[in-house]
Amino acid sequence: MRIGLYTPNYPGLTTDGGIGTYTRALGHELCRLGHAVHVLTPGDLADTADGPVRVHFTRTDHLAGVDRLVPGAGACWRVARAVRRLVRSEGLEVVEFPNWEGLGVLFQQLSRVPVVVRMHTSSAETQRIDRLPDRRWYRWNVRRERWQARLADALVTHSAAHRRVMAAETGVPADRIRLIPHGIEMFPDFVRPPRPPGPPTVVYLGRLEHRKGTMDLLDAIPRVLRAVPDARFVVIGADRPHAPGGRLHAEYVAGLPLMIRERITLTGPLPAGEVDRWLQTADLFVAPSRYESFGLIFLEAMRWATPVIGTTAGGIPEIVEDGVSGILVRPGAAAELADAIAGLLRDSDRRAALGEAGRHRVETEFTVERMARRIAELYREVLGRGAKREPAGVGYDA
Repeated sequence: MRIGLYTPNYPGLTTDGGIGTYTRALGHELCRLGHAVHVLTPGDLADTADGPVRVHFTRTDHLAGVDRLVPGAGACWRVARAVRRLVRSEGLEVVEFPNWEGLGVLFQQLSRVPVVVRMHTSSAETQRIDRLPDRRWYRWNVRRERWQARLADALVTHSAAHRRVMAAETGVPADRIRLIPHGIEMFPDFVRPPRPPGPPTVVYLGRLEHRKGTMDLLDAIPRVLRAVPDARFVVIGADRPHAPGGRLHAEYVAGLPLMIRERITLTGPLPAGEVDRWLQTADLFVAPSRYESFGLIFLEAMRWATPVIGTTAGGIPEIVEDGVSGILVRPGAAAELADAIAGLLRDSDRRAALGEAGRHRVETEFTVERMARRIAELYREVLGRGAKREPAGVGYDA
């Protein structure tokens, strides 16, 4: 098949992000399975090759007059134009869009090429959890995402929990949304290196924001240090002003007592290779998210046999089996999180057992090959239905 994938970011070429990480892994594995893959992402760069995947770029900036009337319409137009060009030049047979911001809706109206929509965390869910103001721009994002779901030839998401959320939000019956979990590349020959000398290390990976529970971790750290005084915390990811008072987390940490502040390292975003090195050697990985539609970051740690602590939010319990392949705490429960971290830091045997169980779970349930084969099967199913249905009469709902 000749496949098109749209993503709002692409690791190594633009910015990092969960949708881009998924798209890159899927694209490479689909190519390995014999398909031709073209990725479209926002940017001003020249088209390039990322291994077997061809990456194309498009502008998504505003059209001033149009966007004043309908926010985001300019980006939809630019994306539709770019994808239609790829359909003509590369003979694309099927295109996958993420639900995020609903930028595929105009292409869906103008083209008869089948469209699959993967339902990641939505704008409405992000706005609610991050307590963003109810602005006109966000309302249009939510409308486009709902419209895009209703226009899709097939819908797919990665956890049963998120499928329920998306069905309720979009009004699409849950049985119309296919469940295909994310997958990640495994390295069978990897042997976890001996623990390096030095203090026990806890690693956090993700944007520093309310939805990711960053402040819950920072609030837990003083309690952890009372039990494990030499513990250190490495926080990897882009900072956002979600700390108390609308500050960056770096500003919040700078105001902590020295004995706490010196145990915390904020690295900012790091290249993938450096992230992997931290995950491979960490004593513990922690991501206390308030919501995850899936939680790809847990697979990134678990594949290296690094023990993980997450929360019971969203799709995380479908990845991490509490007490078996990791530990789960209630979202927002900083004291509970601190006790879980301190308990594992003081129990090396349990850390090792959880880490090995986590790696086995990824190997058996969440490989990128398993994901890509199931996605390819869905694409074939969509293509086998014949001509794309007419989208006439479908529009923005209130």
